[in-house]
Amino acid sequence: MIEAWNLTKKFDHVLAVDNLSLTVGQGQILGLLGPNGAGKTTTIRMLATLISPTSGRIAINGLDGKKESSQIRAMIGLLTEAPGMYEKISAYANLSYFSSFYGLKEQKKEKNIEKFLKMFGLWDRRQELVGTYSKGMKQKLALARALIHEPKILFLDEPTSGLDPESARMVRDFIVSLKEEKTTVILCTHNLHEASSLCDRVCIIKKQIIKEAALHQLQSTQQATEAEIIFAHHAQKYASLLKKVPGVQQTDAKGNRMRISVKNPEKTNPLVVKKLVEHEARLIYFHEMKQSLEEIYLKIIGKDNHA
Repeated sequence: MIEAWNLTKKFDHVLAVDNLSLTVGQGQILGLLGPNGAGKTTTIRMLATLISPTSGRIAINGLDGKKESSQIRAMIGLLTEAPGMYEKISAYANLSYFSSFYGLKEQKKEKNIEKFLKMFGLWDRRQELVGTYSKGMKQKLALARALIHEPKILFLDEPTSGLDPESARMVRDFIVSLKEEKTTVILCTHNLHEASSLCDRVCIIKKQIIKEAALHQLQSTQQATEAEIIFAHHAQKYASLLKKVPGVQQTDAKGNRMRISVKNPEKTNPLVVKKLVEHEARLIYFHEMKQSLEEIYLKIIGKDNHA
């Protein structure tokens, strides 16, 4: 659904995006991750054909990003980082105005306005001026605007920003439900927990792509250097025993749980289990502690900063 080849964008003498290429299939959710100034928003704006790349090529659902931008905009929805709404008119009037750009028939337009205002809990306040809305309510209205024409492709820049926990969860659940409708989503977020729970793949960028993979692939390339052991009895009695196992660097026992740090998990973990079994320890659970997306992201960005 989304293809980009060698995208580069310069603003005067500032290089914002450098030779970026990516592909997103139908129904996939791709997370764009990176520090401030990494080019995430610029990339989204180019893919949405709001700005033209300095060089490179874009195709959206087979349409050429340069020659067929009008057709592309008709099939995409966009939530920008700072969405602007008309604050001196009502929420209903806002959605009615913006939906008119997509040629929706009157009955369909009214049905969709009601559907999305109810979905985001704004229906009872639909006739109130948007200027009276809280930041979170404005964010939900902006989401409704992006969805009003039921786009095939959705670009979301920090979609849960400003939302309370209940509303943020509702938005995340809705994003997941879009997969059933085969809607393609590019999600730009600083919330790494959100990215790990929503995205099929993540793309870590810093003007260009540093790493692109599914979370499980990222985790598989990072050795789990910690493990958690749960015993049927106090764990402390085995701390000194495990410290003698080659490769065990540190032990931390609390109650019936122990966390160990190891140098080489593939060699050390089997030795740990063997030693415990030999001493008739009653093991309930042995679990490698996989690195979180946040830990992996910080490690990758840190390496790039020192490159």
